[in-house]
Formats: sequence, C-alpha cells, structure tokens
Amino acid sequence: MDYLKKLFQILGKWKSFYILSAVLLIILTFVRMLEPKVLQIAVDKVIVYFQSDGKITFIPEDFITRFFYSILPELKMDNLQLILISLGIILLVISLLRGMFSFSANAITASSTEKATKNLRDRLFSHIQALPIAYHSKTPTGELIQRCTGDVETIRKFASMQVVEVVRLSALFVGAFIMMASIDLTYAFVSIVFVPVILLGSIYYFKKESVIWNEHEKEQDKLSIIVQENLSGIRVVKAFAKENFEIDKFTKQNEEKKKWGLKLVKLNRIYWPTSDVLVHTQIALSIFFGGYLTLHNQLSIGEYTAFYSYSMFVTWPMRRIGQIVSEMGMATIAMKRLFSILDTEQEDYSGKKFEGNKLDGNIEFKDVSFKYEESEKHRVLNNISFKVKAGEKIALLGPTGAGKTTIISLLMRFFESDSGDILIDGKKIQSYSKEYLRSRFGVVLQKPFLFSTTIKDNIAYANPDSHIDEVIEASRAAKIHDIIEEVFPDSYETILGEKGVTLSGGQKQRVTIARTLLKDPDILIFDDSTSAVDSETEFEIQKALRKIIKGKTTFIIAHRLTSIQDCDRIIVLDKGNIIEEGTHEELLMHNGFYKKIYDIQVSVEDEIRAETVNS
Repeated sequence: MDYLKKLFQILGKWKSFYILSAVLLIILTFVRMLEPKVLQIAVDKVIVYFQSDGKITFIPEDFITRFFYSILPELKMDNLQLILISLGIILLVISLLRGMFSFSANAITASSTEKATKNLRDRLFSHIQALPIAYHSKTPTGELIQRCTGDVETIRKFASMQVVEVVRLSALFVGAFIMMASIDLTYAFVSIVFVPVILLGSIYYFKKESVIWNEHEKEQDKLSIIVQENLSGIRVVKAFAKENFEIDKFTKQNEEKKKWGLKLVKLNRIYWPTSDVLVHTQIALSIFFGGYLTLHNQLSIGEYTAFYSYSMFVTWPMRRIGQIVSEMGMATIAMKRLFSILDTEQEDYSGKKFEGNKLDGNIEFKDVSFKYEESEKHRVLNNISFKVKAGEKIALLGPTGAGKTTIISLLMRFFESDSGDILIDGKKIQSYSKEYLRSRFGVVLQKPFLFSTTIKDNIAYANPDSHIDEVIEASRAAKIHDIIEEVFPDSYETILGEKGVTLSGGQKQRVTIARTLLKDPDILIFDDSTSAVDSETEFEIQKALRKIIKGKTTFIIAHRLTSIQDCDRIIVLDKGNIIEEGTHEELLMHNGFYKKIYDIQVSVEDEIRAETVNS
C-alpha cells in the first residue's frame, strides 16, 4: 500500500482535476439513481392505473417519486399518451445529463493521467541520467527499458481507468443502497448480504496475485534483456551462426515467463467463476426476496421493478471489485519496480563549476587506493602516486586489470577513491562539480559508441551549434573527412544506423576522435582509441593529433607501443601498482615489463615481415 500512496503522490499535482472528475461522477451517479424511479412511476402510475381502468391509484411515499408525480400531467384515462411522452422527455433529460457528466469526467481524467504519466516518464529518464556509472554497470539495459515502458504503461492504465472508477463505483453502491433503503430497509440489506464474502475473497486474491505478478514481471525483465542483447549484438550472433542458440535461449526464458502467466490464469480461473457465482446468487436472492414481498403486498410492482434495477447497480460494483483489485495489484508491483530506480541515490553533482574557466591540466595522485565493491578483497589501485604537469603527454601501460581505466574513471569522477587525494590544478577533485569536470575532459573510448543520427550530429554531439567548417576541421584531424566525402552520398548528412552499424570499426573510432577534438577539451584521454585502425592510418592520425594536443594534458592508454613511444612519460601498472615510470628510452634501459613487451612486439613484427618477404 505504500507504493499506492506514492502513486497518488505522483498524481497529486493534478489532484484537483481528479477531485473535480470524482465530483462529476458522484453527480452522474445521483442522476443515474433517477432512472429506476421513472420506471417505477411508469409501472405504478401508468400501467397499473390504466390496466385497472383507473380503480388502482398508487400514492408515493419517498420525496423523489412525489417530485416526479408533481411535474407529470394529471392522471386521467384519456391522457395516456401525454404521460408517456412526459416520462420519455424526463428519461431523455436524464440521459443527456448522464452523457454530459460522463464525458466531462472522462475527459478530465484522461487529460490529467496523460500529464501525470508524462511527468513520471520525464522524472524516470532524468533520474536514470543522474544515476552513477556503478548502477548502470550492475543493472541490465533491457530491465531498465522494460520498467520505463511496460511498468509505466501499467500505471497509466490504472490511473486512467481505476483511480476515479473507485469513486464512481463507491458512489454507485452507496447511492443504490440508499435508494433501496428508502423503499425497504430489510430488502436493502438482503441485497448486499454477500458483499463481505466477495470483499474478503478479493483481498485474498489481491495478495496471491501480487506475488505471482511480481515473479511474472521478473521473468519479463529477463526476456527483455535477452531481446535487447540479441538485437544489439546481432552481428556477433550471425558471425558465429548462433541464431538457433539464441532462439533456444529466448524460447526457454519465454517458457519460464509462460509458467508464471499460467499460474495467474489458474488463479483467475478459480477466483472469477467463484466471484460470479456469488454475484449471481446475490441477484437471485434479491429477485426471490423482492418477489416474496411483492406477492404479500409489502412492495408495489413498480417498487419491485425499481428495486431490481438498484440491486443491479449494487451488483456491478461487487463484480468489479476483483478487476479493480487485480489492476491495483499490478499497479503496486509496477510502482515498486519503478521506485527501486527512483529511490536509488543520484550522483552528487555538488562542487564549483568555474564557468568560463579552463583547466591548466596539472594532475596529482596522492596515495590513491580504490576497489569497485566494498565486498571485494583485492584493490584495483594500491596507494598509487604520480604527478602530471600541464601539457604533458602521459601513457598508461599494463596488462588487463592493471588499473589503467580505473585511473581515468577516478579522474572523471565516475567513481570516488577509497583513500588518498586526487588534485587538479592544486585543488582536490571533489571541489569541482562533476558536470564541469567532465565538460573539460575529452575522452575517446576503446569501444566507440555512435547515435542513430547524422554523421555531423554525431561529431557535433558536445557542441550541437558547431558550424560545418568546424566539424570538417575535426574530421580532417581524425582522418575521416575524405572517407565521409567519397564513400557516403549524403556526406555529413548521412544517417548512421543504430550504434553506427553502417560504419566499420576503424571508421567509428575516427568519428569518435573527431567528436572529442571538436569539443576542444582541456585534458584529453585516448583509451586504446586507434586499436581498430591499421598502422599507417594510426601514424597519420597521431601526426595530425600532435598539432592539436600540443599544450593539452593528454593520457593515452594503449597496448601497441608504437602509439606511445613519443610520450613525455610512460607509467607501467600491474595489479594496481606502479611498477615502472619513465620515457621510452629510459624504460628500455631497464629489463622490466616494458622492455619485455617491446621485445615481444618487435620480434612479432620481424617475424611477420620475414614471412611476407619469403612469401
């Protein structure tokens, strides 16, 4: 129920509109209560009177019937048509009022719900954008997509159809009961005798369904993850001819989802027929008891007819209790899943922004240690310390898991160090806001990511207002301009497929390099960014980059030593420790890790060259 309270908090901004809609529905219910009275009058005042040749005259007791009697023409044997026309006009007016109030209430509810749903979607998306990298690293994308679409839609349906419906059905039940009680109090209680049983059954059904639906949605998350991963990696699937494997994986997970769906069906198979039996038993009891009272002249035929209509009004809310409870259970689960996202703490964006100021690029690590999870035994970085002067070009080298990327992640405050200090331009890194800090960094990742838009928009992602000449200049530096002009008919206006699928790996990396260069950052980071291009292209890119990065602090993570030999300093890491540090020439003088890697790469190149000559 706490999550339903949160749902009403979301709707709270528009609560005045929901209240207005509820008021209109209450008025609508009151108007609807008049219909059986018109039927009662038609039977008692008209049919009985004229069938008895005017000998039997019904005297109304309740004020509503007396009101209608007062506005109808005088009862005479020769004015039957006039009375029937008058009754028809009254029914027409009631129907028009019903339609007007119903349309207004539904329009207000629908409009308010769409606005509330949009607000929820905006809030969710904004919150997800502000969640730390650690959260995204642990949470599958498919699961987030399912929650932001399927669960939001579940809540939208509940808000649009059930929130105000509860008010309408409550008003219908109470109004009908009051009208029945005004005719015969005992008969009124007999007509709702099974309500407590149905209510208790609905509560039990709500609890059971909530458990099953929660498991069902977990299996749906897994299914969404499989679909998302499959479509994202469709090239890999086809390259390894694993289509049947993926189909089997999907089918097995779909089978798990079906099992929980069938459990829900089984529960419904028991609940709904049982509920219908109780409801129709209630109707039958009302009919027989009312017939008994009528035969013993305790009710008129018209009152019995009106009472039967009112008993149907009472029965309808009883029948709808199960559906409302069912959708309430689904909405509760959906809210629980959404608030598992919304309750996750956002990144701390506090700190100074230094608007308009650039970073000089002086960087210092002082005894910095870090591990990704508190439960992990081994640290990724162990009390590392080093200094980088403004404008220096620094290479980070080491085996996988040595801590190279972690250093970059700490610099950009994707994570916070467990101990030690990181200083930029003499200030602790925490004094800079994350937004400002990241805006001054330019990163080219090892795995390039491009958006499904034009080449120009991808390159100008950080600066959307950039002139095409600036885009071209950055492209030339990244050695991608000629390819764009020659290969793609629409040049820079070419729409790229999802994740840049229409480009080769090397072309995607060069586009991301151009995107970073156009940003004109103060500190550059190249994370093995030329690994997908050939040696000749790498040489050309590096040659062009030398002019651009001159005077900018630059970090290069690489495994190909040819790309880091001209660095001012090379820092070699292993198991979170700095094991070597120096220039290319200095490190070759030591028989350490760097020298071994260099010898291996040189010997491999010599072997390849020799084989090429011999062939």
